[in-house]
Amino acid sequence: MTLTAESADHRQNLVRHLCALGAIRSPQWLAAWQSVPREAFTPEFYILPRRSPAPDLTVRYDSSHPEWLERVYRNELLITRLSEDGTPSSSSTEPSLMASMLEALDVHDGHRVLEIGTGTGYNAALLCDRLGSDRVTSVEVDLGAAGAARDALARAGYCPTVVCGDGAHGYSPNAPYDRIIATCGVGRLPAAWIEQLTPDGAILVDVGLGLAMLRRIGDMVSGPIVMKAGFMPLRSGSAVAGPPPTTLIQATSGEPERYSSAGTWPTFAQLSFFERFVTPAGNLIGMSADGGATTSFRWVDSVTGSWARADLLDDGRIEVGESGPRSLWSELAPILETWEQAGRPEAERYGLTVTASGEHRLWLDDPDGPHVWRLGD
Repeated sequence: MTLTAESADHRQNLVRHLCALGAIRSPQWLAAWQSVPREAFTPEFYILPRRSPAPDLTVRYDSSHPEWLERVYRNELLITRLSEDGTPSSSSTEPSLMASMLEALDVHDGHRVLEIGTGTGYNAALLCDRLGSDRVTSVEVDLGAAGAARDALARAGYCPTVVCGDGAHGYSPNAPYDRIIATCGVGRLPAAWIEQLTPDGAILVDVGLGLAMLRRIGDMVSGPIVMKAGFMPLRSGSAVAGPPPTTLIQATSGEPERYSSAGTWPTFAQLSFFERFVTPAGNLIGMSADGGATTSFRWVDSVTGSWARADLLDDGRIEVGESGPRSLWSELAPILETWEQAGRPEAERYGLTVTASGEHRLWLDDPDGPHVWRLGD
């Protein structure tokens, strides 16, 4: 495709910024970022106000907009598709996060990579530039997005295998893969991904709100959380969506079946991190009376209908009410207590192990250490 001098200047400015942030660290990835034009994959996109995804409040950019190219090369997420209700359904990830993930993927010449979530095709293009198109396979659930990405990749000079299908199934015809990278979030790791790995392969995936680098060890994968991150969830026939906030508030406002107390009051960010591991199909909100610190947590598991409500009382006590077959807060309590006792460690001290049978274990510092928690389905 024809690239302008203006495009090249913007791209080099972005690359310098990513290098300064430490997101690009290797010469191989530097060369790929210098080569691949982001505008080829973002001919139009939306910038959403932080507090409202409604379509009538978006700003749409395309090549006719005077700031289109400058905006393309900002280090920010670009919404490329909206669903009928105006919520984002596809995006071009923030370049600094993309670069950090690609470095963390630890690819080497000759590796074969499976990407789950083609999106615009930009990440696939970077993989192709680094490894060669014949070594990259990408799966996208949306037929229109898959076709658009395939066309954009071809115009940019790349021809990976782009498949329209359920990413949870991987893509067995091109297996095994040395690396699998998911540009979407999952609550539980699909078994097919482990099955389609080489014996020394690895998976980089957002499980909950933690980006984990899981290396294969026999018939299981295990590894640390390398950074906190949040992606749009994997759209799969096996996925269960969490309830919207309005429904959640209503569901947790009734009389609980049982009461208990708690000793640790976490921040919303930290509770969100743990909650996603405990209930992959759950939803959590924090509430406050005056817009200040959170004084109430509401939490629902969509699979079982179980819910928990935790309130920080005026005297400092924490009252917990729960209903349903699962005692959600009780399941979470040992993890929270250890987090408090360990000095409130950051996400990077945690890790995940997933067995061939599908068992998921969250651990602190050491997969074989004293702080390991088996996660429910």
